[in-house]
Amino acid sequence: MTNRWILQAAFLLGFLPTALSINYKWLELRQSSSACQELLKQLDRQLCLNYRMDFKIPMEVMHPGQMKKKDTAFVIQEMLQNIFEVFRSNSSSTGWNETIIKSFLGKLHEQMDLLKKILKEMPENESLTHFATIPRLKSYYWKVQRYLKDKGYSSCAWMVVRAEILRNFPIIKRLINVYQN
Repeated sequence: MTNRWILQAAFLLGFLPTALSINYKWLELRQSSSACQELLKQLDRQLCLNYRMDFKIPMEVMHPGQMKKKDTAFVIQEMLQNIFEVFRSNSSSTGWNETIIKSFLGKLHEQMDLLKKILKEMPENESLTHFATIPRLKSYYWKVQRYLKDKGYSSCAWMVVRAEILRNFPIIKRLINVYQN
């Protein structure tokens, strides 16, 4: 009986650091996501009502209840990469504070690196079930980038995109919660 208890305790102690490490990384990812959201809020705000656009983020991302853990991780990764690309290209034409933009891009890059570490620690035998979600996300972000290009990267177009991307961060937080539960 004692041997069984010792074996269980040894197993738990061996598994505990990995479990805590993964949870800590997700907590760090959530905090970094909040920091990105706050940095975006600091950028100038103009009211550009005639520039409004509904880019239609995929519904399965808005309501991720049925997603598996691995799916949510890949969806978050796709969102972060695309947000990074949107703001990396031609954001210098906005007149926004370059320090904030650089800090925002740096935080996004940190999140992507952290997510890569999390994905490496996930079991490889877990299959993806939401294959169609990633192409829909790519299409969504392509529409965002195309909109900017079509509007000549105007300051009003950037304000519309900024508002749209701000709506992405609560979604990312929701996906993180789905992963952790």
